Amino acid sequence: MTFNIKTLGCKVNSYESELIYSLFIKKGYIFASENADIYVINTCTVTNMSDRKSRQTINKVRKENPRSIIIVCGCYVENAFQKGLLDEIDADIFLGNMGKSHIIEYLEDYIKNKKQIKDFGNINEIEFEDMKIESFHNKTRAFVKIEDGCNNFCTYCIIPYVRGRVRSKNKDKVIEEITELVNNGYKEIVLTGIHTGAYMSDGCDFASLLEEIIKIPNLIRLRISSIEINELNDRVLEIFSKSDILVPHLHIPLQSGSEEILKKMNRKYDKKFFKERIEKIRKLKKDVSITTDVIVGFPTETEEEHKESLDFIKKIAFTKVHTFPYSDRYGTVASKMEGKINGIEKKKRVKELLELSNTLEENFYKKFYGKTQDVLIEEEKDGYFYGHTANYIMVKTKGDYKVHEIYKIKLEKENIVLSNE
Repeated sequence: MTFNIKTLGCKVNSYESELIYSLFIKKGYIFASENADIYVINTCTVTNMSDRKSRQTINKVRKENPRSIIIVCGCYVENAFQKGLLDEIDADIFLGNMGKSHIIEYLEDYIKNKKQIKDFGNINEIEFEDMKIESFHNKTRAFVKIEDGCNNFCTYCIIPYVRGRVRSKNKDKVIEEITELVNNGYKEIVLTGIHTGAYMSDGCDFASLLEEIIKIPNLIRLRISSIEINELNDRVLEIFSKSDILVPHLHIPLQSGSEEILKKMNRKYDKKFFKERIEKIRKLKKDVSITTDVIVGFPTETEEEHKESLDFIKKIAFTKVHTFPYSDRYGTVASKMEGKINGIEKKKRVKELLELSNTLEENFYKKFYGKTQDVLIEEEKDGYFYGHTANYIMVKTKGDYKVHEIYKIKLEKENIVLSNE
């Protein structure tokens, strides 16, 4: 039988979909780009747009493949279960955010009994679901999920409700998985999780885990997918500064540059702390690139607070700002707040922030014109090779290169790819 996987959302979903892919392959199923017998749709619910895309994907797959077995899982499905809306989804197997590593067992049960399966439990009481990937198909960079869940409860965020509380992978299993990936030829490992820096397993915190990982023989690059500013404590930063394996790139969500809005969001820092920590990072690591996430149009956000946010972002001089218009998530504190910003105003603010992000990105890249950097070649397409430097500058180049290898390449304006291109 053939299968196909549709993945929406974050890096954690991508990792879990890779695990599902490997389980199918090990069981003798064949991947098909279209007209598959089985479709797995790993969904997202972080915004209203994510919900819409998840619904559209499920409906499109069902319409185009009426006889296929459809398995839906992930955050959108977990949210639909909690809200009692599963009957609105046309699928054969429902898993939410539990049991993805047992997906073949669910499938075989369905094939045998031809009965719809809905398997959910209390997302707040489950242990970390162990997953292990030895090789990623069509990928040069290997992701390793070390943590799941979140305890922060930012007022706008639905993720703690659909992913549950913080739980972490056993340290020895993390080391074993990364070691095998490195032995299989991966030059770069990316640590990922819903709240990566909250890692804690049997007394081993995130800093201790980093200390163990950087000792793995032949590991060239280690990247942290995303980390909160207050989890970049002095111990983590000391390891970050002294290890050449930890790349000079950090993605640190800001969410707002307004002091008042940060409080209303229930973020765990203020602007002073954020700025001082960024300044320390830049002193410790040469050529570090710092990217971020920002939400615009949070309830009650005034034009002055929006401008305050833009000014702060400019002062921090992020390399890139991933910009999101505020989106009501049912049941969250922010969804019940008054003072909602209308769609036209949110679009205007998004545009202003994107323009600032583009300027900041170009300013950062200018520093590297004429400099030679190590580039991990990840893809060959349309006669060009594409890859990233350690500080995550995307490079497009021609030459005698091989995918999965690292080369020294001189950077110029013409071969740096901007995010808006």
